[in-house]
Amino acid sequence: MKPYDRVTILRNRHRARDLRIFRARVQGYFEQLAYETENQPADWESLRAARAEINRMLPRVIQIVQAADLGGWAPPSGRNPAGRAVEILQNIFSPQYAQGAHEEILDVMDLAVGVYDANRLAAFGRTINPLHYVMAALGFVGGLPRRALVAIGLLNPRAPRIRPQDLDRFEAALKRLGGAEELIEARFADLREWHSRLSAENANQTMELAERMDFLERVLAQQKPAPYLKPGEKKPTPA
Repeated sequence: MKPYDRVTILRNRHRARDLRIFRARVQGYFEQLAYETENQPADWESLRAARAEINRMLPRVIQIVQAADLGGWAPPSGRNPAGRAVEILQNIFSPQYAQGAHEEILDVMDLAVGVYDANRLAAFGRTINPLHYVMAALGFVGGLPRRALVAIGLLNPRAPRIRPQDLDRFEAALKRLGGAEELIEARFADLREWHSRLSAENANQTMELAERMDFLERVLAQQKPAPYLKPGEKKPTPA
């Protein structure tokens, strides 16, 4: 999809309209979800229909937001703004937004709509400027060799590329791995301590058992042996 600063007035208005429609659907969905949650019974059929409509519109809305290039938006996390905006839209039905934090989604939509509205006059200038169409035609002709290579299979248009959001995810994964290493070391230390305590308890129990066996042997050694009967002698009977 072409960036926002290279489209004509018609595409500019269509994109802004789609964003506004999507924003209204999202706001209506979350307001209805909050209302139905507090006042049972809930109309789950209506909610599912609204959710399905949002999911159908979501792929195009993500493309429009990416084309808007929200570079002026600096989120508190310091991450890439465009990647952060796309991540918010992709997680639109996550539990945190369902619990009342959906204002962040509406902020992204308002920012994207503002980008297209601010570029409306420039889009109108491109629409009536003949040079814009000449440059578009030259770009199309210049891209023909690449399209031909893609058509015959010598060039893969979907070759993996490292994007800013990929770098953010990679850094987050490295941080989690660092924390996991410390957690594993702590668990191993706890395991060694537990094994040491178990060995000490086993040694104490073995020592106590040996002392009891020694005491029993000494008690048995102090007892007099039972008298033996001589041949032909009968055991006396008690009176």
